[in-house]
Amino acid sequence: MRNAMRPLAILSLAAVLSLAGCAPPPTPLPTPITVQLAWTHQAQFAGLYAAESNGLYAAEGLAVSFVEGGVEVDKLAPVLAGTAQFGVASADELILARSQGLPVRALATIFRRSPIIFVSDAKLNFTRPQDFVGKTIRVSANVVATLRAMMAWVGIGPDQYTVVYLPSDLALFDSGDVPVWGIFSSSFGVTLKQAGYQLNTVYPDDYGVHFYGDTLFTTDAYAAAHADQVLRFVRASLAGWTYAIENPEAMPAVVQQYAPAADPAIEDAQMLANLPLVNTGEDHIGWMKPDAWAAMAVTLRTQGVLTQTLDVTQVYTLQYLEEIYK
Repeated sequence: MRNAMRPLAILSLAAVLSLAGCAPPPTPLPTPITVQLAWTHQAQFAGLYAAESNGLYAAEGLAVSFVEGGVEVDKLAPVLAGTAQFGVASADELILARSQGLPVRALATIFRRSPIIFVSDAKLNFTRPQDFVGKTIRVSANVVATLRAMMAWVGIGPDQYTVVYLPSDLALFDSGDVPVWGIFSSSFGVTLKQAGYQLNTVYPDDYGVHFYGDTLFTTDAYAAAHADQVLRFVRASLAGWTYAIENPEAMPAVVQQYAPAADPAIEDAQMLANLPLVNTGEDHIGWMKPDAWAAMAVTLRTQGVLTQTLDVTQVYTLQYLEEIYK
């Protein structure tokens, strides 16, 4: 009997081994990705948060985390150093960085219209750039180039005003020590309005400055070595922004996952202010136009902000957008 059972045992073992060979391979661990934000956690980055919280990055095999920016944060340095794989910066910052030999590459533009404006207390009666001569102007890193270009457009040089770098702080604005503030209309501009301030606003668009705002970027080296990861990150990010545009009322709660102290009413107002900047009614969300990049470079050069030789086509790539939207 013992010998009779032996072939059956061998057959059973073979069946087990066969089934084991047919088992699906273990699911690979998601690739960790770090994104350097341009500013602190707020609705400005709602689409990226939505991509993470809704599992869109996970579906692409990515485990994404975000690092806050701020007034004293160099948003390019972590990406260039490789401690972050992607970042968010304004288009003019990327143009100027590339002209300085830094290998940054724009992948998709989220704010296809710039939110940058310059505001002052209405009582000061500052209504045009010429009124800023001799004044101190609050800026952040992504505001400087727009200020320089706008002022140069009306013949005012950088030695005719003073810039200071300050956080978005109501108490600092209220003090009046700095009379002119360069801000994002869709973030601190909303906060000022919610607080009841009466403002005069100067729009750079009225003075020949038409820049893209928040833009996703990486480095040449990372894109060359990890093209598939770049594609998956951009695809999920744009899907996240699509969700945010279609569900703006859901975004305050999503933002609070990253900034628990955020005021839902302010985040809701900021999200609504973001909508026309992201969803412009032309092309796709995130889309970039070569002629827009060329025009930005011309503006920066004409106004004396861009001084180095630059092939602007090297600042951006349409490879991933074309693949996603084909």
